[in-house]
Amino acid sequence: MDRIGMIFKIRVELKEKYMDVHTRVWPELQQAIKEVGIKKYTSFYMEDGIIFTYLEADDFEEASEKLKEYDVKIKWENKMDKYFIKEDKSILGPETIILPEVFNLE
Repeated sequence: MDRIGMIFKIRVELKEKYMDVHTRVWPELQQAIKEVGIKKYTSFYMEDGIIFTYLEADDFEEASEKLKEYDVKIKWENKMDKYFIKEDKSILGPETIILPEVFNLE
C-alpha cells in the first residue's frame, strides 16, 4: 500500500469557492478514484493557499495513470484549473509536489 502526501497551491482569493466546490465533488469522479485503487483521499487547506493532500493507494503510479484516462477526471480538472497556481501552464490540474514519507506508526 502506497501512502502519498503532496502539496499544491491555489489562489488565496478563490479559497472559499474552491472549498465550496469540494463539498460537491461529483459522484462519478469519486467512483473513478475508487476504481483505480485509491483507498483514502483527504485534503487540507494550509496557510497561503497551500493544499496538503494525503492518499492511500494499492499502487499510486498505476492509479494516477489509470485515472488520467477517465473523462470525468479530465472534465473536473478543466473545471478546477482556474484555482491553481502553477509555473507549468501545460499541466492539467494542480502542479503537485510529492512529499517524502518521514515516519509512519502502524
